[in-house]
Amino acid sequence: MKFPSKIAVAVLTSEHMFEICEQNNSDVKLSGVEGKFLDIIASALKFKYQVKTPAHRDWGHLDTDGHWTGLVGMVHRKEADIALSTLTMSDDRMTVVDFTTPYTIQDVTFILQKPETLFNTNDIFQPFDLNSWICILLVLIIYTLIFCYLLRPYSYVNIFLDLFGSLLRQPGVISNKTMKSNFLFALWWFFTFVVSYCYSSILLSYMTLPMHQKSIRTFKELSDAVKKGSYKCLVEKGSTVSKSLSMDNVDYLRYLGESIEKNEWFFFTSDIASGNVRMKNTAILNVRFKLEMINSLLSTSGPMEISDDVYVSWKLAIAIRKDFCCKRKLNTVISRVWNAGLFNKLKSDEWFRMSSEMNGTLDVQKVSHQLTVADIYSSILILCIGYVLSLFVCFGEMINFYLRRNYLFDN
Repeated sequence: MKFPSKIAVAVLTSEHMFEICEQNNSDVKLSGVEGKFLDIIASALKFKYQVKTPAHRDWGHLDTDGHWTGLVGMVHRKEADIALSTLTMSDDRMTVVDFTTPYTIQDVTFILQKPETLFNTNDIFQPFDLNSWICILLVLIIYTLIFCYLLRPYSYVNIFLDLFGSLLRQPGVISNKTMKSNFLFALWWFFTFVVSYCYSSILLSYMTLPMHQKSIRTFKELSDAVKKGSYKCLVEKGSTVSKSLSMDNVDYLRYLGESIEKNEWFFFTSDIASGNVRMKNTAILNVRFKLEMINSLLSTSGPMEISDDVYVSWKLAIAIRKDFCCKRKLNTVISRVWNAGLFNKLKSDEWFRMSSEMNGTLDVQKVSHQLTVADIYSSILILCIGYVLSLFVCFGEMINFYLRRNYLFDN
């Protein structure tokens, strides 16, 4: 059977996904990933289309009156021949409409703002945790006691200061030729070598590439954060993600879905593009390739990260009327688009175009951060204090030397 020359297509317009640039009586110009995808199908099957949108922005669910809403409802009522807009296949929807071969399979996950850096370059004690510092201090005290017992002419304070100086890579002045002391000295020098070089390497690595605080990586952690009230979780208005979560058998997933529904944590993609969505302590749930688009839109708000944890994988397909004449031909074209990787190509081109528009140039600039005096002022301050104390000690020793010499001459 010949494919119809003109069909009605129900869509949900969305920036970068399905955009209607121009719509005349007989000509429609589309852009966005799925808009161009529809153009490819129309070109292959040689048909024209009329774009329609539902009265309420919704992909389609069964309401309390037993009627289907959104895109699925339009196809079911034969107001449109097909529907296309990141529409997922589900058993309940397949009772009233048919679906084509999937054109992509997407994971449902979440995106959130990367946490702040963990290391402050002005805090020189952060390379080691508290337990490590306590262990180093205990080793220093115990070793000083052992050396004080073996080197009886030396006082405890002198040995302690000498061993402490060796931790700071200062030369030692205590010398002893016994076998026991040489063995202990060898162990101590190895200990100071490991500690001092580990400290300096960690400090420099943090200055070069600071680490971030622990982020929320799984749905369990996200649910716990929502339960504590420290995070909220948004889903796109009309999406079935929150309803699917609220009916899940897993407790923390069900709590997450119920919290979204109860607090009405919904958004439109246009809200993100216009900057109306604040991402601080906020996560967004959606299919992965939409989150990649959101990531590009939020690039000016700071670094974002998409979780590797997956709630479910959804097949995205085109909904068609039960009595549509040419399902096989439509499936054949979609399968060819899938196998040729054209949908992924459309997606990559759109993300590249969006990033180029936001950066204002096609050239990718590498952003680097130079260390300033402000980044290391505490280290410089401690160094200066050490020099000042050393000068005072030096002057004190000189004064003590002259006083003792004069005392000996007088006597």
